[in-house]
Amino acid sequence: MRDPLDELEDFPNRTGFKNFTWTHQAISDWEVVWNTLWRLGAKWEWQNIDKYARPRGEVYDRFAVHNDAYRLDMAIPLPEVHTIKKIANWLLGADIDDSVASDAGRLIREWMKNYAE
Repeated sequence: MRDPLDELEDFPNRTGFKNFTWTHQAISDWEVVWNTLWRLGAKWEWQNIDKYARPRGEVYDRFAVHNDAYRLDMAIPLPEVHTIKKIANWLLGADIDDSVASDAGRLIREWMKNYAE
């Protein structure tokens, strides 16, 4: 009997897609981006469906909260890729320090290139 996954090999010219996944390294690099955005006046408006991370030594605890925003103290929001793109667009028109905003924009572009494209 043929394994259904073998069929994927039959179509080498197909374009593959997958959902974005927050890896340890993606979270670590996003923490640097988020800290820069925070300095620029960005804030996260939490919702029950959002994902967050908190550093615990060498790893990150990933979690979501339900009706308990107090648990988010010192947590890093883990936005969806389309929200990160909205943040990048916000930076383009925000009335903020140009050098810090430029640095944040560069960090977001690098992050997107490394993890989301």
